[in-house]
Amino acid sequence: MNKYLLLAHGEMDTSPNAREAHQRWWMSIQGHVVDSGNPLREPTDVARKGEVGSIDDPALGYSIVEAESMEAAIGLLELCPIDMWVYEAVPMP
Repeated sequence: MNKYLLLAHGEMDTSPNAREAHQRWWMSIQGHVVDSGNPLREPTDVARKGEVGSIDDPALGYSIVEAESMEAAIGLLELCPIDMWVYEAVPMP
């Protein structure tokens, strides 16, 4: 199994219907969750040379899941009601 980082982004709908849809999706992927993650706030871009700036489209939260492939990880998002970026977490040698 490979690990994938899910980063929520975009606009967050906080309506009761959206929260219910998110809960249904979240319960449907529990067998794949490695780290349920946390909300993210105060994004700051720090360049290699120490320059500090803002981030135009920040991530809102993260989770780590396990899946057989990128396609399988993307499949876990089929019922997800929020926008996600998906990254494969590649093990270090």
